[in-house]
Amino acid sequence: MGTRFFRYVRDPRVSLWRKLAGVMAVVYFLSPVDAVPDFIPVLGWLDDLGVLSAAAIFMVREVQRYRPEQPWDGVPRDDEGRERMPPPVREQV
Repeated sequence: MGTRFFRYVRDPRVSLWRKLAGVMAVVYFLSPVDAVPDFIPVLGWLDDLGVLSAAAIFMVREVQRYRPEQPWDGVPRDDEGRERMPPPVREQV
């Protein structure tokens, strides 16, 4: 998932707002201006937690759904780009 995340961030086909969703959630968390102020004991922290959780879920789903385009060389590959055929079968083809 880590290498797919870095491919996702570097891919120019992915829109900028999708890449910055997690960064903006962290900025909201660190910002003193919130929807519910942090000096309210529990509610102030829950809105920050909710924004961070929603951004994390969004980013995980986006990266899992992301499929980078790779040139087709005729060999079936898994999601990580490894060949799915065992080596002896590959030599016979």
